[in-house]
Amino acid sequence: MRDDTDLWRGRSEAFGPASAVGGAVLPYEGRTALQAPDGLPAAVFRADVDGWATPSTPVLVRGRAKILPLAWSGDPTASVRTVDTAEIDALAEQMLAAGMHWAGNWRVLELVERRSDSIGSYADALRTAGATRVDCWTYSHEVGLSLVWAGRADAGTASLALHVVPASWVSEPRAGKPVKNIDVRWSWHDVVGLFEHDRGFSL
Repeated sequence: MRDDTDLWRGRSEAFGPASAVGGAVLPYEGRTALQAPDGLPAAVFRADVDGWATPSTPVLVRGRAKILPLAWSGDPTASVRTVDTAEIDALAEQMLAAGMHWAGNWRVLELVERRSDSIGSYADALRTAGATRVDCWTYSHEVGLSLVWAGRADAGTASLALHVVPASWVSEPRAGKPVKNIDVRWSWHDVVGLFEHDRGFSL
């Protein structure tokens, strides 16, 4: 069993100032919390401001979207890189497996197709945020999940996140009218700022 020293070291490596340059992957405790057999931590759904669903699971609230940052690849020009793309790929595969356990096979959310409904509104926001691939699930009648790859590693903008959104943003049967002002942009600097400000468990 990992002790408090391991927990603090893992959080400092993932969320400390150096991670904003060298890259980061959610620490072990955060990954474990987000892959539990019975689903996401309850605090994720209660979050209404940026905070922590667990001590190692940051939540960024963007209106009706809750963003769970998983990884970012780091500045390619940095003298010290702390993340391997294989590590990010492995985490993505683990999250796909968790999502499949909770909600069945994922669907690809089409970013090229232009739509005039709630799914199209979310896709527009994802394009604005630099998304390059989005796999999604209907988690419950009200909740949808999206695993979102964004940016480019060679530009120092590549990231991976899990979005918790209304089911109508990802589910064809539940799609509704267009939604205004969706904004799902974020960066690892947001996570570092949250860690520096809170230093702990706050939700």
